Amino acid sequence: MPKPLFSGSLAAAACAAALLFGPAGRAFAADAVPSGFTLEIVHVNDMHGAAAGIDGRGAPADDDRHSVGGFARAAAFIKAEKAGRPHVLALDAGDRWQGSLFFRTGGPDFLARACAGIPFDASTLGNHEFDLGVEALARYIDRSAEPFLASNIRPEAGSPLAGLSAEKLRPWRILEMDGVKVGVFGLANTEAPSFAAASAGVGFLSAHEAARRAVLALERAGAAVVVALTHQGYAADLELARRVEGIDVVVGGHTHSLLGRGLPGAEGPYPTPVAHADGSVTLVVQAKRSAEYVGRLTVGFSEEGEVRAWTGAPVRLEPSMPRDAAVEREVEAAARAVRAFRAERIGTNESRMPDGLDPCRAGECLSGLLAADAFLEFARPFGAEIALVNGGAIRAPLPVGPIDRGTLLEMHPFGNRLALISLTGREIRAALEHGLAEPGVVGPHLLQPAGLRYAVRPEAPVGRRVLRVEVRGMRSGRVVWTPIEPEARYRVATLEYLARGGDGFPGFARAPRLPCPPCSKARDVEVFEAHIRAHDPVPMPERGRIEGMPPANF
Repeated sequence: MPKPLFSGSLAAAACAAALLFGPAGRAFAADAVPSGFTLEIVHVNDMHGAAAGIDGRGAPADDDRHSVGGFARAAAFIKAEKAGRPHVLALDAGDRWQGSLFFRTGGPDFLARACAGIPFDASTLGNHEFDLGVEALARYIDRSAEPFLASNIRPEAGSPLAGLSAEKLRPWRILEMDGVKVGVFGLANTEAPSFAAASAGVGFLSAHEAARRAVLALERAGAAVVVALTHQGYAADLELARRVEGIDVVVGGHTHSLLGRGLPGAEGPYPTPVAHADGSVTLVVQAKRSAEYVGRLTVGFSEEGEVRAWTGAPVRLEPSMPRDAAVEREVEAAARAVRAFRAERIGTNESRMPDGLDPCRAGECLSGLLAADAFLEFARPFGAEIALVNGGAIRAPLPVGPIDRGTLLEMHPFGNRLALISLTGREIRAALEHGLAEPGVVGPHLLQPAGLRYAVRPEAPVGRRVLRVEVRGMRSGRVVWTPIEPEARYRVATLEYLARGGDGFPGFARAPRLPCPPCSKARDVEVFEAHIRAHDPVPMPERGRIEGMPPANF
């Protein structure tokens, strides 16, 4: 789409970077960079309440002095970038909520106070911002310092979100930098109704249709540069860049994707360029999770407003980097409540098996298998034969050594209850396939099983990645594994969230419910805690339940 010309002479700003890379991947020397406007974008996503950063196992830290990342370092880094350069845009791509004891104890109010010290120009809404319902979300947005952008949600009359001012919740905004209008529009996570407690009264539009409308509105308002701020995942962002014209940069979140050549576990280059038939380019970026990184992207534009050159990388917030004093005081004050949960010892873990938020999405993990064992043991008196837990339900690893109550609350922060449902073998296989449906196989829908094992072929097309499924049984006092029978019915213990169809498991929502009175009362963390106490020290769970997953590199 044609764009308005830039006003003013901006050639000097465009030559600020020493080396930029063009659409074909060739390097331009600084004196060959097209004249025009240079924009720097600093961004975070999926901070998940990791106010004090993360430790060596990727778990939320209580004290940020020796951790990696954290709100205070992010604030100091972003403030320094804004102070030292003329055209800097600071963005948060959502899911600031959940995942740490800071959120458990301080909730949205703490996040609003702490993040007020990070000079974001805009944020969007992830799925977890809906976890406490729209009334709590509306209060949080109203108390936050920056505007929240979501062009794809339509609150109905009477919804708490509809009562917010246009300055707090809006589809898009325009920032003017030396006469150049930079437009930013938001795309909230459209899976929120199935992921979280998104209440009635909030409608979600098609992301692509909302994006097209937003681009058109921004261009009509004179925006020369258009940035999409999304919470829909790396693959979805690449598709957005391909299908919606007029977007220069997509700043995303949701899949916790680390981008950058040579970085362990990177899913693609930083930025990932998407070339169009007319020669234009859209750049896609994301910056992992838990405030470990701040993405830093510099883009050079032609005088016609087209992306012509770029450079950038995710910057890891190392322990030696400065911390913002005001944000640090907020974090330290909140940490006192966090430490109170560390006093109660639950048990001991001696296993160093892969564990935590990332490993539980990539294959067998300690906490995922233990949770499935705990749920199966709990529901077995009511006939349960199998237990299934989604990897995304596990938010932190078990520590090596003493286990405290705070750790369990970090692992299971959502307060899920259990359910016992009846599924056919065919339906179970379909659920396992859904758990493997991410483009790179790894993802939060991956099912951690007990009483069942399955083999995977990651390179196969989506829907055909499960090679075999077997069910555990006993014969003459010995464990036997038999192939699952497509038409036979099995009693499956799972989370109530999944039983309602959450995480895209509609087959679970259609399944008959079976009697299990304690299931509707017991919370996942309580069942897990009882299992740990009864089996202290934590036993090494039986392995070989998920075979064939690609090696993970965290």
